Amino acid sequence: MIKNALIAFAVAFVAGVGLGFLEGLSGSSSETTFIIPVVVGVLVFFILQMRSGNRKEVRVAATDRHSSLNAVAPAGKALLYVYREGFMGKMVGWNVSLDGTALAQLRSPRFTQTTLSPGSHTLAVSLGGLAGTQNKPAETTFEAQSGEVIVMAMKSKMGALSNTLFFVREADVPAALQKLSKIPMVAAEQSAVIAAA
Repeated sequence: MIKNALIAFAVAFVAGVGLGFLEGLSGSSSETTFIIPVVVGVLVFFILQMRSGNRKEVRVAATDRHSSLNAVAPAGKALLYVYREGFMGKMVGWNVSLDGTALAQLRSPRFTQTTLSPGSHTLAVSLGGLAGTQNKPAETTFEAQSGEVIVMAMKSKMGALSNTLFFVREADVPAALQKLSKIPMVAAEQSAVIAAA
């Protein structure tokens, strides 16, 4: 928080000096010399705080992403794809966990993929940093069958005081995979095979 405050202060200071210099050249003076830098500083601080829960992401190369989208579930396993898209809060990472273990953090648009054992699994999403206080976490339980390909979309619904996160299981898997072929892939944080819950 202190680091973000210092960065915001530096940005506001530079903006103030720049505006002061420009007004000095024009020979006029106004209240905007003070107001604009303060607004810019507050905005920068807010954006940095919203992103404070973000972790470094590991992108998957385009060729590996292509292979992942054309993959067939290994014998006795299922494939799970989780993705996020949309403009709202796109730079804020959403923390996805599978059966209580971190799977990936997804900004928008991004997706990840993992292999599952058949059985019941629980997928959850939450946010860290300041964004976590403004979004209700969500979880869903689903069944995975051997050889099945499952695609889960992460969504949010805006509310008056906070947003609600939720999952939607895609019914049309080929269409969903086609959509994923156009967005970056993030490597899963956990091992590829998840035991059945």
